[in-house]
Amino acid sequence: MDNSSLNIVFFGNNLKILEYLDSIVNIVAVFTRPNNGSNDSIDLIERYLDSKDILLFQPTKKELYMHSPFLKNEDVDLIIVCGYKYIIPREIFSLPKSGAINIHPSMLPKYRGQHVINWAIVNGETKTGVTVHFVDDDLDTGDIIAQRSVPIYFDDTAKQLHDRIYDKACYLLKDVLNDFSKTGQFERKVQDSSNATFFKPRKPEDGHLDWSKSSIEVYNIIRALSKPWPGAFSYFNGSKIIFWEASIDVSHSPKEDYPCGSIIKAAENYLLISTIDGMIAVNKFEVVPNNAKTKKLTFIEGNTFT
Repeated sequence: MDNSSLNIVFFGNNLKILEYLDSIVNIVAVFTRPNNGSNDSIDLIERYLDSKDILLFQPTKKELYMHSPFLKNEDVDLIIVCGYKYIIPREIFSLPKSGAINIHPSMLPKYRGQHVINWAIVNGETKTGVTVHFVDDDLDTGDIIAQRSVPIYFDDTAKQLHDRIYDKACYLLKDVLNDFSKTGQFERKVQDSSNATFFKPRKPEDGHLDWSKSSIEVYNIIRALSKPWPGAFSYFNGSKIIFWEASIDVSHSPKEDYPCGSIIKAAENYLLISTIDGMIAVNKFEVVPNNAKTKKLTFIEGNTFT
């Protein structure tokens, strides 16, 4: 058997992985979540499949079980999951001949859970990875098939790291499927749960900056939540300010008489803000309008962000 004869059902919203799979296997159907108009990745999936002879299903979590007859009746070898919002129940993932495998953006068992690319940057990690593992009844706990490490660079944004991880995932997936086509089975290694870490989904309030933290901690949060994520933010005179690009400033001495969050210097599209141990240079920010006066905000040395 070669890869092109593998009948795959894809669950997820990662277009890069879907496009890659479409080039090497036979995709029978795609499952993604309903499009509520707020998720660009779903739009991209829909547009990609418009010109393809591939079935698209967009059930809610409660509707998912209704599609088990389709999977029973189709000649499906494998489910491949990447970025699917819902936990897939056993009555679904157990139906294909070889079960279901998931592509997870970390070196499992570290960083189980959701939004782990963002959390890895927030936590100042210098490396992460990608794991292909079996889907089971719990979240990211299935046996490991293969994994590869990916470095995290000091100036990485979450988008840059995301793209690099899934570039690596394509190569890893190719190796995994090639081996499967030759042997008809996957290698598998039980995860050591004693070494596991787990992260919950990111909440909007996680992006509210605490300027009493160190410069590196503030910097990490800003780059972890830059576009297309909603951004790290603070408040100034009642208006929400989103910080999109920043760096740790090493050219100015800390001003100990200024409280954390103070504006040390302000210019067009530039702010220098104090932290507990130094300063952050903000190179790109956005004022979120909340009334007509918002546009008249003036950033003055000594004023503070909250």
